[in-house]
Amino acid sequence: MKKEIEIVKQNYEEDPQKEWNRLDGFKYEFEITRRLLDRHAQPKRLLDIGGGPGRYSLYFAGLGYDVTLVDLSQGNVDFAKKKAAEMGLNITAYQADARDLSKLNLGEFDTVLIMGPLYHLSEEKDRKQCVLEAKKHLKKDGVLCASFLALNSMLNYCLDKELTAMLEEKETGLLECMQENKTWSGKVFTLATFVAADAIAPFFAELGFEKITLFGQEGIVASKLQQMENEEKEVQEFYLDMGLKLCENPYYFSYSSHLMYIGRKV
Repeated sequence: MKKEIEIVKQNYEEDPQKEWNRLDGFKYEFEITRRLLDRHAQPKRLLDIGGGPGRYSLYFAGLGYDVTLVDLSQGNVDFAKKKAAEMGLNITAYQADARDLSKLNLGEFDTVLIMGPLYHLSEEKDRKQCVLEAKKHLKKDGVLCASFLALNSMLNYCLDKELTAMLEEKETGLLECMQENKTWSGKVFTLATFVAADAIAPFFAELGFEKITLFGQEGIVASKLQQMENEEKEVQEFYLDMGLKLCENPYYFSYSSHLMYIGRKV
């Protein structure tokens, strides 16, 4: 696992700007996610574990939250601090592994985000350790918001960007895992883990959380993101509205590449 973590860390160290740009401008993932977070996040202390270059941390800092960001990559931490200064916002930011935050003396928070670490931990025990570490820093009845890469997201990626990429995965067991609805880990943009939607709520229930909602972060447009970038604003807004109305309906989860669980600590 140590070698795997170093591979993931290096991927994000190389270009924090790239990850920042991924949600720049009008992006369905950000627009849908922030609206659901606005609905359920508890003010005013928020911990963003695996917060990357700070896209969501800075959004909540702009709303007046007391925000602390933690990320595996020092490059991401430095980038987030720089962006905060440029925007006239205040955040606290540390470099650390999401599985062990004990040296940071963070205290308790009303809301904790885990939007990245669970993409890259291939072993279930490590994913559990990450969530339990977050739980230690969550107040009673506090809200946890955690993202996963959906099992179907490789297919969405291929349909949107690179049709031949799926052929390259035919020897890795991805198709078999999709057929059997099982978690799959492998090398994509970096080492990544993809989970089945129906495994998410039981995973958190076992760790002491009560489900508030589960939703697809791109709504229904994940396999057409490039095309949507070039559409008129009226078209973009139409599909955003449709996505918001359907994103919490399990029948449409397979359209999204990222799934977010929101639950309450019990």
